[in-house]
Amino acid sequence: MKAYACTLLLSLPLLLCSCLKEEGVFKENGSQGIVELALSARNTSTPYATKSVMIEAEEAAVLPVTVNYTGVNGAPEDVQVTLAVYNAAIAALYPDSSVTALPDDLYELPAANVVAIPKGKKTATYAIKIKSNRFDLTKSYALGVKIAAASAGTISGNYSTGVYLLPVKSRWEGTYLVTYEWIQVGEFADLFSELTLTKTDVKLATVGPETLEAQGLGGMFGGYTRYTFYADGKVKVAASSGADLRVTVVSSQADTDDYTIFAVRYKIVLPAGDLELTETYRKIGD
Repeated sequence: MKAYACTLLLSLPLLLCSCLKEEGVFKENGSQGIVELALSARNTSTPYATKSVMIEAEEAAVLPVTVNYTGVNGAPEDVQVTLAVYNAAIAALYPDSSVTALPDDLYELPAANVVAIPKGKKTATYAIKIKSNRFDLTKSYALGVKIAAASAGTISGNYSTGVYLLPVKSRWEGTYLVTYEWIQVGEFADLFSELTLTKTDVKLATVGPETLEAQGLGGMFGGYTRYTFYADGKVKVAASSGADLRVTVVSSQADTDDYTIFAVRYKIVLPAGDLELTETYRKIGD
């Protein structure tokens, strides 16, 4: 028994040592000076990290690419970091082609492809000009960027390459006054007969290419309602309210001259019966 206990005690430090030395998937080789892109955290199921940067529709919007030096005291010297566009990362991350690599003519790199992290500092920013006013608003664009070289420190194995998603802030985004007119239909006629509601401070937020989302459904229910706008002034509606429902647009019209008013009439199909709803949105603020 004593011999067995002795053997176990002698083995314990070795086991502990082995466990401590085992590296996790994101350990950076024990280095104290890691050069990396400032990106959202990723897990082992995704090949690259991403960052979503909402931009305005402009001739020269700016995509800031921030580079970090993770040493406790900052960079020990001026660290020259060479960056490069690497759109192969987009194809790897979105093999279904749901995201499109930004074409060469829609962005402009700085004159130098090097950004310097000053001595004692921990970050530097590389500014890429994005010609977002020329985007095809039916597509989701992104730009892949990688650290090609660094004059000091160790280039991160996990955050040296990233995909920058580039949603364009829709001209429809803002705060609205909304009128909801529920129309009597079938079994719901008694409940919704002549029911009109008005709400202020209803916010529409960009969630995709020319797609915006409002919280709630029809001013009465939870969930969300999404509106997709088209160049011809038509509007598509999708909704979710914790129930098995389908939405069919009856009519729609959006003012594409100043992007401040639109109206939709749609049918809500539920297992218990159908409803119809007319909504009129009038923008009152950003």
